Amino acid sequence: MKLGLVRHFKVITNEKPFLSSKEFTQAMANYDVAKVRANGLKINAADWEICYCSTLPRAITTAETIYNKEIIKTELLVEVPISPFTNWNIKLPLSLWHIGARIAWYKSHKSQLENIHQTKHRINEFYKLIKNFGYENILIVSHGYFLRMFYEEMKKKGFTGEVDLNIQNGRLYLIED
Repeated sequence: MKLGLVRHFKVITNEKPFLSSKEFTQAMANYDVAKVRANGLKINAADWEICYCSTLPRAITTAETIYNKEIIKTELLVEVPISPFTNWNIKLPLSLWHIGARIAWYKSHKSQLENIHQTKHRINEFYKLIKNFGYENILIVSHGYFLRMFYEEMKKKGFTGEVDLNIQNGRLYLIED
């Protein structure tokens, strides 16, 4: 099986550099509906039998821009959600909110809507889905952190390929089993 992994195009956003927990929650909601900037990625649709994509607008727009055949949208591919790791009423750098939320997710902290075990379960459910359909060449359009976790889980199943530690927007990565 050959999988093509694509992180959605870069999101157009103008969030403030320092945010309160409430502002961070709003920033994440804004990010989920923000427009994206295409980067000219070209996908040869003949190389792929099917495309699966997250149900979030940034992934759908990317998939529809790069692939002109059947696209199946699934909640299984949405980004790992993040929430403020605390309700402190102080402003912290946006990057600190992200790092803190990812640590909280990894530690299965109650502040997060999904924990690491739930994310891995979702990944494995998606893998079962694509394996059962029998496609050999599958394009997947999703999100940076989710794709990083997906790649790590696929390596455990024998997939090989090179994926950047920080998965780039609008770039095709190939992995195969």
